[in-house]
Amino acid sequence: MNLKGKTVLITGGRRVGAQLALELARRGVNVALSYFKSRERIEEVAGEVRKQGVRAVAVAADLRDPAQAESLVARVATELGSLDALVNMASEFHSTQFEELKPSDFDDAIASNLRAPYFVAVAAARVMRRQPIVDGLQGKIVNFADWATERPYRGFLPYFIAKGGVVTMTRALAVELAPTITVNAIAPAMIDPPPHLSADEIEEIRQAAPLKRLGTPADANNLVLYLLEGTDFATGAVYRVDGGRFLGTDAG
Repeated sequence: MNLKGKTVLITGGRRVGAQLALELARRGVNVALSYFKSRERIEEVAGEVRKQGVRAVAVAADLRDPAQAESLVARVATELGSLDALVNMASEFHSTQFEELKPSDFDDAIASNLRAPYFVAVAAARVMRRQPIVDGLQGKIVNFADWATERPYRGFLPYFIAKGGVVTMTRALAVELAPTITVNAIAPAMIDPPPHLSADEIEEIRQAAPLKRLGTPADANNLVLYLLEGTDFATGAVYRVDGGRFLGTDAG
């Protein structure tokens, strides 16, 4: 897909998504960003995108609510003229120790990590399917899963169940939306560690990867860009960007 002049919607643009937004803007892409709690940061990113000479909108939406997901998508398509790609990046990552699990932990994880991306993906796909077919395509969807859905570790049971659902959703949507909309997923390991992690925790994560380093936003975003503009012949695939962690510590 030739991205210049197209519109890409990114959910969750505070850190990795912010850098993706700027990379897209440099390619002449109009960018829409959604936020739930991070209004100031997302509006700041939208301002940086506009400095690249393209259009940008920042829209408040609780994507767990199907009506708000639909409203977000409709507003993006109306204000920016089209919706050519969705990058479903928004996620919540919380530890939940098994002995302390509550029913609400499951409900919250499913709502944030599966229900929300499902509603926005379905809404986006419906808009895309009303658009003209250009070079065989009406749009693209890239979801964010997690490398550890196939090798889960302790303390994140509801989270992994939800992210496993994202993997299945990706494959099922790829079938539903073929041949004019591609749907793929990226399954990263630690990309740009959150500030609450201690130095010891970060070092433990580093040593667990055969490549002995953490991922950077570029590691994930370069793959997003490849799926958006580098190939039109991939769909239903899940790509790990994990420094080899899936292989286990003995691989290093």
